[in-house]
Amino acid sequence: MKKFYLFYSLFSVMFLSTVYFFTLVQGSQQRSLILYYELASEAYESKDMTPFIKYQSVAYNHLDSTILGDYQMESYQVIAYDNGVYKNQFVIYVLPIANVDYALSVNDPNDQTGITLYENQTSEVILDTYQDEIYEDKALSFGIDSLGFYYYHTFIEADASLNLSLYDYHGELIFSKIIEFDHINYSPDTGQMELGYTRTELEDLLDLNNYVRATLIKNITIFLVLDIFLGATIVFIVKKKKH
Repeated sequence: MKKFYLFYSLFSVMFLSTVYFFTLVQGSQQRSLILYYELASEAYESKDMTPFIKYQSVAYNHLDSTILGDYQMESYQVIAYDNGVYKNQFVIYVLPIANVDYALSVNDPNDQTGITLYENQTSEVILDTYQDEIYEDKALSFGIDSLGFYYYHTFIEADASLNLSLYDYHGELIFSKIIEFDHINYSPDTGQMELGYTRTELEDLLDLNNYVRATLIKNITIFLVLDIFLGATIVFIVKKKKH
């Protein structure tokens, strides 16, 4: 029986560690998604994209802000960390400031929302949602239903004069502008850009200790009850067979 107790104790500790780790990972993912939507909601209400962009970027520069007709457009240069490399992105947010038509489903066949983005001097296409297969049959304005706004992003590998055109649900032009994009060889120590949230700030925002604690206590309690019951049952059966 001593060997059994030792084996079962090791098994219990290993399984308890698995429950603990799984709960933390799952809780962290859930909390990250919840925070994403919380920041999106705040951005929509305040029409200030700064906290939302800080949450998703290493660093950023605000390039342009325009209110035109029923929409507010906010453009950013964003640094993303991709496969160990800092990369420049162009991001533009489209926020409705009045009642507008938009897709209620990501598969809405009537949605003609889209963007054309090309280099103004060379006419090189950078992003065209009407030609790119990735966006085929995707209702891009559905973001308004889920977030309150929608946005486009694409990597930029050099200085560019971006000729930008945005179209609404009905395919009508809502915004057109040339935006100068100065590519940055980013280094965290140069102070070239506004910084995204630090690790400490993210930890404070996520507040995982408070968010995960209740689920962690519940899962561990359930495990301990089942573990004790299973162990006691096995011991009882073994002792009964011996007698």
